[in-house]
Amino acid sequence: MTRSRIQRTLFVLAVALLTACASPPPSHLTRIWPKGHTDDPVLGLSTEEGVLVLVQPEWQVGDLFELHFPVGNSLVRDWGRLDRRNDDLAVIQPITSRLMEGRFATALPSSEEILYLAQRSAQDEPVMVEVDRWYDFKYGTFLVPPSGDAAALVSRWAGSGLYVRRGERWEIVGMLSDLTGRLDPGDRHDVGAAFIGMGEISRLLPDQVDFFGHPFRASRPDFEYGVPLQPGDIELDPRPEEDGGASP
Repeated sequence: MTRSRIQRTLFVLAVALLTACASPPPSHLTRIWPKGHTDDPVLGLSTEEGVLVLVQPEWQVGDLFELHFPVGNSLVRDWGRLDRRNDDLAVIQPITSRLMEGRFATALPSSEEILYLAQRSAQDEPVMVEVDRWYDFKYGTFLVPPSGDAAALVSRWAGSGLYVRRGERWEIVGMLSDLTGRLDPGDRHDVGAAFIGMGEISRLLPDQVDFFGHPFRASRPDFEYGVPLQPGDIELDPRPEEDGGASP
């Protein structure tokens, strides 16, 4: 084998290994409809503490919402109840199912870390889109819209998660808002898309829980929706011994 062929072979193997080791895009996007509504859904973000969503002024604690959560080629359908809210965000707790839970970052992103906005493809598959900081956040937490159209971005994807990748784990550092910002009122092309950072999100997290410690939560089987069982979901007690004999 020639030297060039060996180099090409090593390159192909390296690419294959990197591809195999790459963690898949997160799939935490949840579609939400207030009970009784049939119009376009609101986008939510499934997290360790519930489904995080941009709040609407008329929503009240206890309101019910229909939830649609894509899992592979399947769809989990459930109802959720608004657990708590502030002026910007709300937390909705699913009534039956435990959705795939995104993890919040335990540290703010550094200036060197790449930011990714979670979206869905035309086939409704999760994709991560790299986004830049609008003026390096000098004027607030705004992103440069990848397509150049901030209004279109927030109109379609408000409620999507903003992530950084640390090792093999995607960590949530914010949520895309429905607001845009412009420095020069006459410049229609230089517009940033706002997002809500961890400073605001943390106001809805429980004070009495070490939330950023990521406590372990056992998976819960959701038989109604066909979610497969995980190891440890069902534990069988051993049969009691009878007459001193060993249980079969």
